[in-house]
Amino acid sequence: MRNNGETNPVTYLVLALVAAGIFYAYHVGPLYYDNLAARDIAGEAFSVYILKGEKAALDGMLIRANSRSPDTSHYEVDKDGVEQVRPGYGLTEDNVTFTFDEATRKLTVRIEYDRIVEFKPLKKRKSYHLVAEKTGIVAK
Repeated sequence: MRNNGETNPVTYLVLALVAAGIFYAYHVGPLYYDNLAARDIAGEAFSVYILKGEKAALDGMLIRANSRSPDTSHYEVDKDGVEQVRPGYGLTEDNVTFTFDEATRKLTVRIEYDRIVEFKPLKKRKSYHLVAEKTGIVAK
C-alpha cells in the first residue's frame, strides 16, 4: 500500500513516453504537413499535364516546389562544400515521374524526395524518404 504523496513508478514511465511522443511529433510532424503541400503540387501538375503536356507540367511543378517559400526547407551543399538550409523542396527532374498508360488512360504524377530532420537538442539527424502522388483517369 502506498503512503499519501507517493507516486507510482508507472506514472513516471507514462510521462516519459508522452514527452517522447511530443518531442517526435514536434520535429517530424512538419514533414507530413509539407508532404500534403507536395501532393497539392502533384495535383496541379496532373491538371497541367492534361491541358498543356508533360514539359509544361514538369516546369511548373519544379518552379512551385523550389520557390522561396518559408514553409519548407531542405539541406543543400554549395560549391564550397558548406551545408546550408535552403527554402523549397530542392527537387530536380529526377525526383518527378509522369506515367501515362494509353490502354487504361491512367495518369500518375509521382514526386519522390528525401528530407533530413535534425533533432535539435540531441544534435541527431535522420533522413526520411517521402512520396507525393496523384493518380487519375484522363477523359478522352
